[in-house]
Amino acid sequence: MPRTADDLLAALEPLAHPQRLRHLSLAARSLAAEGGLPEVLAELDGRGPYERRLAALAALVGRQAGFLEARLADPDRVIRGYALRAARTLLSDEAIEAAYTDASAEQRRRLAQVVIGSGRTAPAERLVPRLREEWGDEEAARLLPGCSAAFVAVRLPELAHAVTSWTGLARRHPDLVIDHAARELAAQKQQVRRAQWWELHASGIAAAAPLRPERVLTLLEEYGPAALPPRLRDQLGALIAADAERTVRWLLAPERETQRYEPLWSPGLLRKLVRADPPSLTELGRRWLLRPDHLAALLKAMPPGRRGAFLDACRATVSLGEQPTPEAVLDLLPRERQRAEARHWVPKGRAEDWFWGDVLETLSYGPLDEAEPELLAALRRPDAQDRALVWPLLIACVGRSGDRAAMTGLLERMRGLRNEQDPVRAKALGALAGLHPRLFAAEDVAALDRILLDALEARDSSAETRTALRRLAVRLLVEHATAGGEEGAGEDGRPALLVWGMRALERLAGYAGLFSFGRLDRTLRRGQEHALFATLRPWLEAAADKAEFGLLFALAAALGDRARAMPALQSMLEQAVTYGSDRDVATAAPLWLADPATRDERAAAILAREPSAAVLGSVQAVLTRRRTDLLDVLLGEQPPYGRFLTAGKRRPLPGFHDAGRWLPRQQEAAVRLAAEVVADTTRPASERVAALRGAAQVPLYGRQLALAQIDSAETVIAEAALGALPWTDRPEESLPLLLAHAGGDRARVAVYAAGGVARCTAPSELSVQLGEVLSPARGAKVTSRKEAVRLAARFLPVRQAVALLADVFHAPDQHPDVQAAVVSVLPRLLGAPEAWDLLGAAAQGPPQAQRAVIGLSPWALPAAHRPRYARLVGGLCRSAEREVATRALNSLPQWADDAPDVVTHLGRAVADLEERTNWRTAAWALGSLAVSALPHPAGGVAEGSLLHSTVAELLEAVRSGAYEAQADRDLPARRRLISLVEGLPAEPVALVRPVLESLAGQLAGEPSLGDLRAGILRRLVDLRADLPELMARLTALADAVDGRPVLAAEQARHLNHPSPYGTPLAPQESALAAARYLAEDGRTTTGLLAAGLVATLGQRLSWPEEWRALLRQLRRHGDADVRHLAYGTTTGQE
Repeated sequence: MPRTADDLLAALEPLAHPQRLRHLSLAARSLAAEGGLPEVLAELDGRGPYERRLAALAALVGRQAGFLEARLADPDRVIRGYALRAARTLLSDEAIEAAYTDASAEQRRRLAQVVIGSGRTAPAERLVPRLREEWGDEEAARLLPGCSAAFVAVRLPELAHAVTSWTGLARRHPDLVIDHAARELAAQKQQVRRAQWWELHASGIAAAAPLRPERVLTLLEEYGPAALPPRLRDQLGALIAADAERTVRWLLAPERETQRYEPLWSPGLLRKLVRADPPSLTELGRRWLLRPDHLAALLKAMPPGRRGAFLDACRATVSLGEQPTPEAVLDLLPRERQRAEARHWVPKGRAEDWFWGDVLETLSYGPLDEAEPELLAALRRPDAQDRALVWPLLIACVGRSGDRAAMTGLLERMRGLRNEQDPVRAKALGALAGLHPRLFAAEDVAALDRILLDALEARDSSAETRTALRRLAVRLLVEHATAGGEEGAGEDGRPALLVWGMRALERLAGYAGLFSFGRLDRTLRRGQEHALFATLRPWLEAAADKAEFGLLFALAAALGDRARAMPALQSMLEQAVTYGSDRDVATAAPLWLADPATRDERAAAILAREPSAAVLGSVQAVLTRRRTDLLDVLLGEQPPYGRFLTAGKRRPLPGFHDAGRWLPRQQEAAVRLAAEVVADTTRPASERVAALRGAAQVPLYGRQLALAQIDSAETVIAEAALGALPWTDRPEESLPLLLAHAGGDRARVAVYAAGGVARCTAPSELSVQLGEVLSPARGAKVTSRKEAVRLAARFLPVRQAVALLADVFHAPDQHPDVQAAVVSVLPRLLGAPEAWDLLGAAAQGPPQAQRAVIGLSPWALPAAHRPRYARLVGGLCRSAEREVATRALNSLPQWADDAPDVVTHLGRAVADLEERTNWRTAAWALGSLAVSALPHPAGGVAEGSLLHSTVAELLEAVRSGAYEAQADRDLPARRRLISLVEGLPAEPVALVRPVLESLAGQLAGEPSLGDLRAGILRRLVDLRADLPELMARLTALADAVDGRPVLAAEQARHLNHPSPYGTPLAPQESALAAARYLAEDGRTTTGLLAAGLVATLGQRLSWPEEWRALLRQLRRHGDADVRHLAYGTTTGQE
């Protein structure tokens, strides 16, 4: 074993990277045992990046805690990474805490990962208050997953707004996250705030779902969103496993009926649901009756014998009218059920004059002897598009029949495709390839041959046609290679269809130039690949004897990782690498090198036979990452000219991603080659830029190359050099250079790059550099100053950042956009009192700064700061700038939960008729607050509430006739009342209905607002209600429009069922009874309302007989207006 640093370096020099690490580890352990490791480490640490990184690794292996503690903040990220790895088990808590002193943002992030990952609860809890004081809430919240449950329970309410990884926190403390969620959701009085909470925090609940599914279900039941967030949807399986019935019931709740788009569930999730078999499964299927893809996916997850009965159960209690079973559902039903459906629907389709293609599609599910004559007749239609539609129907019908004679006849008939247009031929062959391979027999080979040759020889043969033929050939080949095929034999006793499949692929390869099997690793059952290879081996060997390897490559690529465990196939690939053409070797090399277990040795073997193979991508990847001992072939003074790099061709550069694994001389040589490329003006600019950016990663030499090109006369090269500096091994050293360009033409590149560098820069140095850029004397561009402001807020300690930003904000003649940038970053700094002074100044500042104040979300602030901030926003409602005041009024509702008193601005903006700019925004906001659960007077409509008082003021103005028929205004109070009422949200129903009832009472005394009141009463009609309630609502509406037939007809036309379209309805017995009562009442208004009910529900229920009978009765009503409205409703189209 080596005893000195020089001996160690000499021993490592000839080794490949993995062996180098192994030898270093052995040497480090030996030296540590003998006591000589500290001396070697000190010597290595005084040299270059390569040697220092070796020293850090040796210290980690030799457990030299003192050495590594001193390097927790090392500027070299690789060395720092080794020290952090040791921190998990080897280093002391005190050393880790000390490493936070003047640590860059990147270092703090990595330290937090170590603290959490190593389970160091005590230092985590000590660091939280320290970091919160120095760096703010976000830095402190990052450590919460590493703290104890008792500590998190106390701190989470204060830091929840700053948590950036709810997933990590929920995995460590699921109960605390769910408890916090319940408290937060209970505190949100507005639906919009609750929806925002779910959008921001769903990831945490999703992470808790597998750990506490019952509690998550309870949370959803009490405070769940209207639509399931995607992250939580991914955890439905855990909820179903815990309680499938509760899960489905929650999904079926009325408030989740209105989703316009509902993602398709995964097959695995549906199978889990079907196995659980909750009582509500039928109701879920009923919900999906008008979503064929969803229903088909659910049926597919069921055993075939259960599908028909389940479909019947779903249909039993809803009215779908005369709607045929969708094709996606029919495909999954038993054969007899398919025939019954076809026999039921085809006559109806003909009688109702369906599109002829829909009739034939349904007919194709019937018995072959009934469907075939019409399908054959349709094949003679003159339009090619029609024939392209019919061929797949005929082929599918024959396939479903399973009749061998019909199959033979079909293939004979398909010979006629020779004279067809290719779009027709492609559709027919695609359908044929979709049939099960077992439907074909040996006697079909001649017909298949003819079909194949005709399709390939056709003048207009397309890629779609050839793809269909390939699918057919591969399916037949795989079926008969892995299952033994049928009794009929072809060449050498092999199954005839197998032989045909192989010949078809050969012919297709002749046209396309390559073989293709598709993704066999996804379609073959485990182990079938060996049977397939054994069957194909004679063809493979025969082709290899002729140095033809296309079939071998196609098979190896199609088998993917499975090919690694097939020695005979691997031997053939080696043969291709050894004896193949240049193109064959380039294709075979990545396939032969795919197995990591043999990759290193095989790459060396390729290189030994042909050094120029080093330029092949697959070989080069092994050399740069693993076999670094062979990398000199690529980096030598002379390029490795040979078969794959002929004389005169440019040598390709190696990939630089793994340059840290190379020896220093290799790194230097690679960067020298990259510098030659960058300097070569005959090369494309993109190639030169790529070389510069790639080489920048190389320790030491890459940074030198980038610095050398910064002053290049070519703008593209100079900017690429600036952009590459953050990727060098010492990015923080580049910060002054980048910020020096903040006032020049390259500021857009340099300042953007400075953001990446600032992350790695110690705050003590960063504050100096940012202070200089933000100094008025520096003359930096506005965009540069704005970015510097963001960097200061993000990467400097809180008090230091606030002090710097205050100087920037108050600087003489400061640009308003820079002031706005200061305001936008203040939320994370509100722990410092001076930040509130800045916000106050901004609220009195230019419009840009005021808009920045308004643009903040409440969720970005701690709950304790929200009331104060809300009042700041409320004050801006009186801004002289119209846009600012409008934005402030528009944002007030989101602050109402935190400071209900600020929303009084809304009432004044609506009721003050002299305010003509923002009243519409205020009216919308006022309505949303009224239907929230906010306490009186902000929420609700009780006397004295904000909405009630505003409506009362407007009613007084209406009665006074203010501004009636003026030149520029006409009854503004009336228009505002209409806007206020019509803008009321529809949800949540339980809170909206009391508001509507109160408004109807307030408006009852003003005849000029009878139409508005009638609209309110119509909205209160719930067609799902039981008969007494429904009749009461309809009677109140009828009384309100009595004597006003025009208004009654208008309200009747707008009666609607609350369930959205796309949701099947159960028979509406109460609504039918109410409609009959109204129809028989005899009055005009009740008759018109009855006609409106019939028009709405008859259409939704697909016109069952009882509703059609009522329509006929209304057409004979005693009032002409009722008859007119009834005749305007039709049950079908001609």
